[in-house]
Amino acid sequence: MPTKQLTLNLISDITSRINSTEDLESLLSEIMGITRDVLQTEGSSLLLYDKEKDVLVFNTTSGLKEESLADLTVPRGKGIAGMVLETLKPEIVNDAANDPRIFKDIDQTVGYVTRNLICVPMIAQDEVQGVLEAVNSVDGREFNQSDIKILRYLSNLAAIAVRNRILIDRLNMRANELNCLYQISQALSNIQNSEEFMDLAVKTISDVLQVDRIALKFEKIDQKGLPRSKSKGFSDQFHDEDVQTLLFADKADWMYKGYKIIPADSPQGLILTQKSLFQHSLMLLPILKNKQWLGALTVSDKTSRTRFDEMDIKILRTLSNQVGEAYTALQVKIQSERLKNIDRDMQVAAMIQKHSLPVIPKQYSLLEFDTYYQASREIGGDFYDMVIHGKDEVSVIIADVSGKGTPAALFMELSKTVLQQEVAKTPSTREALMRANEIIQDKSGFLMFVTAMLVRINMTRKDITFSSAGHNMQLIYRKKAHKIQHLSGKGQPMGISKCEFAEHVVSYEPGDLIVLYTDGVTEAMNSKEELFSEERLESVVLSHINDPPEIIRQAILQKVSEFIGDAEPHDDISLFIIRLN
Repeated sequence: MPTKQLTLNLISDITSRINSTEDLESLLSEIMGITRDVLQTEGSSLLLYDKEKDVLVFNTTSGLKEESLADLTVPRGKGIAGMVLETLKPEIVNDAANDPRIFKDIDQTVGYVTRNLICVPMIAQDEVQGVLEAVNSVDGREFNQSDIKILRYLSNLAAIAVRNRILIDRLNMRANELNCLYQISQALSNIQNSEEFMDLAVKTISDVLQVDRIALKFEKIDQKGLPRSKSKGFSDQFHDEDVQTLLFADKADWMYKGYKIIPADSPQGLILTQKSLFQHSLMLLPILKNKQWLGALTVSDKTSRTRFDEMDIKILRTLSNQVGEAYTALQVKIQSERLKNIDRDMQVAAMIQKHSLPVIPKQYSLLEFDTYYQASREIGGDFYDMVIHGKDEVSVIIADVSGKGTPAALFMELSKTVLQQEVAKTPSTREALMRANEIIQDKSGFLMFVTAMLVRINMTRKDITFSSAGHNMQLIYRKKAHKIQHLSGKGQPMGISKCEFAEHVVSYEPGDLIVLYTDGVTEAMNSKEELFSEERLESVVLSHINDPPEIIRQAILQKVSEFIGDAEPHDDISLFIIRLN
């Protein structure tokens, strides 16, 4: 039976599924089914690369014994999949029974007989995501190079899907962390007693971490009327003295580490699971004040039934610190402590926001880049991003959220995540902004908006497609004419209401330059309340037009700094400079 051909209709169908599916597991399951169908095989499997352990892990299978494979791993260089991970080159095995490279432990463990297989690496943005395998041709035919080409195409789609989902999940997690900190800081301003605080802390941590059980327990609280503990989901046995002794007997060994995880199969875990305190894993975190033990935060069993990972630990450590500070703050004036908590939250949020900005390469293919961001306060609402569509096409985004401070930062994280996702889905800048606008209105719940300029650059056709969502005019320098033109388009800011966005296409020539910026540059104000202006910006760009993007960026910032002098910055400043070669 011959291999199916990748017809335009089939390619369109596969691409459509990727663009319309947000759930990673469902998407990968579809790719597995497509792999079996197209290559006419009994089974297929997708193994994700665990960078920390340097092994491949069975993530999704089709036609194979999924339950038996779920907990199996393949080391680098072991078997065909391990070899492909090592060499990043595809492999074909048409006589598995006599091929010494086959990792026969897998077949023996799951009770499956591999006759022949084909395996290719999954790579996206130069990062290894895993490998994709097709096993046992239905009619016994031998795999060939044509099959390699087809499987490579499918693996590329799977790799992009995995990478995009990981990026989106990370951004969502960071947004959730910011949102949690914001909720706590806001609620503290209205809390009148410790009971309200304990209820809020337990509920918020439970919602953000999505755990079945959570407990807060404090010790050595002198002030009367302050409750010592609050729990959700734990049975009464959790508070028994023997259980507490077992949990905290070795606290001196881990309290400064910041956490302790008890697996279900550990000696402590076996006793605690018998008492129905948890099923999979339990984590303890100290609540400290000036390195002194105040109490502990205990959580167990994520609703997803997955293990606690590094991001969970990071969030919980941040939250345990916040809980300790807030609880002791109930012993002093609420108004004074509220301001301290907000200031602390802003510092944490600024650190998170700084690391959430994408790392833009200095060069990609024929393009040179340089970027800059500076919030006027601890955290701000400007952001930029880049989406790579292929070796010859990228999209760049610069945006400005209304307002400042924590609300703007939270709205910025939402807007950035939505924009990146929609830009990656559609080749139309107009459609991307329309879809993003609908989602932002639906999900934000804020009385805020965001302006944005979206520019898609095709290096093969040497053209630029762009749309604006109420953003200020941007600059494009034409080398041949030695003049600056403006990029602008019809469209109102996103988050206000449904609207149409215009889409424009212009050609470019090597040597042209794009300068994207937010109004914090042109509206920078000196002590005389004069604006820096577009004219001054254009003058700086023209005077350094033959310099690299980094030098142009430095020159702009220097001129803005000289112009405002001792005046306080009143808005965030962002720059995204692209040299078109």
